[in-house]
Amino acid sequence: MPTYQSRYQPRRQMIVSGKIQNPETYDRFYDIATDALLRGQLPSMKLAAGQLVLRVVNGALTIAQAGSIAPGSSMNGNNRFSGPRLDGRHGQGALYVGTVAGVLREAAHYALQTPAASKITGAPAPPLWKPGAPDKTREFMQQQKTGALAPGGQRFHLFRLKQPLLFADLRLSALAPLLQRLRSSGEAKSRYGIVDWAPIDMLISAASESQDYSAARGLADAVFDQAGRTGHAGVCAASSRADTDSGMVVEFHGDPTGGLIFAIFGQDGAMVSALEPAAPANHPAAAIFDTFAAITAAIV
Repeated sequence: MPTYQSRYQPRRQMIVSGKIQNPETYDRFYDIATDALLRGQLPSMKLAAGQLVLRVVNGALTIAQAGSIAPGSSMNGNNRFSGPRLDGRHGQGALYVGTVAGVLREAAHYALQTPAASKITGAPAPPLWKPGAPDKTREFMQQQKTGALAPGGQRFHLFRLKQPLLFADLRLSALAPLLQRLRSSGEAKSRYGIVDWAPIDMLISAASESQDYSAARGLADAVFDQAGRTGHAGVCAASSRADTDSGMVVEFHGDPTGGLIFAIFGQDGAMVSALEPAAPANHPAAAIFDTFAAITAAIV
């Protein structure tokens, strides 16, 4: 692709860190999202008040701590939708929550990452499946469903939305019509410098790359920067951790979405006021569960 520089945020200097590996990709998707937001064309999803969402985090955290944005989130370069900007400034922090299937899949992926891959590439990878070998990821998920403890001393925290929240929808199925419209109108080439022969599937899939967050962060940062105009609380995406050793997990696990993750933007350390523990007010700790099986039983 030709050299491209963002029209919305030109930089005199640039500091590339974390998983933003291609600044031009970041700039292109930042501009695409900004234009779409200003035109009211970026797909969105609204969660209604009363919606239940989950986090699985360190078991020592209180429910209030689990419902707060982690300190240092705005400078964590390993987060997909939050972290430092390319000029070194603090970006937005974010609280990551998910649906039932989304949280289970994320927990399975991170629990089964291969340490050796992290030492070689800097990015842990899920286990590879070989013919005749058991599918360890599916086995792990089945164990979680039947009462195994969460890995690493983690616990499940259940929250309920006190008010509706609007999210920019970054699922590939939602972005595809937007990018196809840009291609057919000629704007992909004339406005964003995307060559004619760039496969549409490649452009769409850039937002879900597992080790390069350039496109995803470009989209998310634009959403945050325009939030005062659009009212978006953050972004949502399909769980990128729906893989098993041998292929995709197709069970919904009681969650018809197939697994969604939501990033709620805010300042480091801030409690997300839209969330409340899904437990009696006089016993908020009842919203913390030791196992996935226990939390799904409580939801049902």
